[in-house]
Amino acid sequence: MDVVTIGHASVDRVKIGGTKNVQLGGAAVYSAMAAKIFSDTGLVSRVGGDFTPDFERIINKAGIDTAGLRKVRGRSSYFSIDYDKYGGATYRDYNLNVGIHIRPEDMPLSYLSAKAFHIAPMSATKQGHFLDTLRKKSPESLISLNTHVGYFARYKKDIIKLISKVDVFTVNDEEATKLTGTKRVEFAINVLKKTKHRLIVVTIGVIGCIIIKDGEINFFPSVYQPGIVDLTGCGDAFAGSFTSSYIKTRDELKSANIANSVASITATGWNFRAISSLKFKTLENFQKFVFSRQRKLRKHQWSIEHFF
Repeated sequence: MDVVTIGHASVDRVKIGGTKNVQLGGAAVYSAMAAKIFSDTGLVSRVGGDFTPDFERIINKAGIDTAGLRKVRGRSSYFSIDYDKYGGATYRDYNLNVGIHIRPEDMPLSYLSAKAFHIAPMSATKQGHFLDTLRKKSPESLISLNTHVGYFARYKKDIIKLISKVDVFTVNDEEATKLTGTKRVEFAINVLKKTKHRLIVVTIGVIGCIIIKDGEINFFPSVYQPGIVDLTGCGDAFAGSFTSSYIKTRDELKSANIANSVASITATGWNFRAISSLKFKTLENFQKFVFSRQRKLRKHQWSIEHFF
């Protein structure tokens, strides 16, 4: 494997326009779907008896290795999500179930030679266990990590300690403000800049992202999309594609531009459908694809003269 994503694979209950459905989800799945666009990718997670063969086939069809997908007795992690007519998501309920027992021992030995590992949102204690294991058994590998605001109440101090221990730490703008105790993302960025780190990425939804490295801040706008359908998992897709492109380029600026594109494309379809079939041998081919795709959207864009 080039990239291994670690975290929750979930069986989600979603309601769209009054219609109920059960679908594959989970941060580690979204990250893997994005990472496999550029790299051979494996997935490490625990799932229960309700994780059907159809769900595993979806992952395999996308080109993701599932040797690290451990099936155990019990029920899989799940999230109950209601979508309004504008695609806005409201999380009604969740339970990590067997996912709470994911552990480093679940990882196949063949995965330990991966060039990079992305640790998706879990408790900071569990993320720390994976981090310590990977530093010992895969010392040359790049380690990326992101978190979720739901863990801050209990693990805020532990999460801050993890920032300096990983190669890439990713948060969104809401998480950045809550993690730093500030009211605006601009203030949060200034605090994070002073935090001991290697590379911090702050994603800002459809706007783009901020890269913080060596005391410098760089902003990268996202590509325009006329129809945003579903923002669920876009941050995870960003993290997976950033990790995947970064191990090829070691260029955080180019990787940010590529990850912005992947995240924005993810948002144009329900679930991860917009990216599940994407696969490119080179980053250049992907950039040509994005360029061609955006050219077709020019008719939706207005020039500044339109507003006068």
